[in-house]
Amino acid sequence: MTADRLLWWLMRLDACVVLCAAPCALLPFEWMSTVHRDWLGLGELPDAVITRYMARSLSLLYALHGAVVFTITIRWREYRSMVPVLAYLHTALGAGLFLADLNAGVPWWWVASEGPGLVAFGLVKLFLYRRASRTVTAES
Repeated sequence: MTADRLLWWLMRLDACVVLCAAPCALLPFEWMSTVHRDWLGLGELPDAVITRYMARSLSLLYALHGAVVFTITIRWREYRSMVPVLAYLHTALGAGLFLADLNAGVPWWWVASEGPGLVAFGLVKLFLYRRASRTVTAES
């Protein structure tokens, strides 16, 4: 598999994963509370207007991001040049989330996986993009 094809698959995987957030915006709040309390072990989810708003708007924002990334994979030749922009943004987002997670006091496994995972994923995308670009340039 070429670096460009692997990059395309990673982008498509990224899009599909974050698109899964779309239906979460429609979940009953009680289900969100159960996940927060029982599955994640984070205690009671505050039943406040801002909590309900943030949970749903964040899910929709993730879905929007997934739709943009999916569109890039559909029109790969036209939009492939957006990959480094998204990769740098993912890397910065991962660093920001790492700091936010530390500040928020989420469990260690959350801190260790979310931010560093996004940073690593962004760097892998940058590596593959550069490798694929060199191959395309050499073939031209």
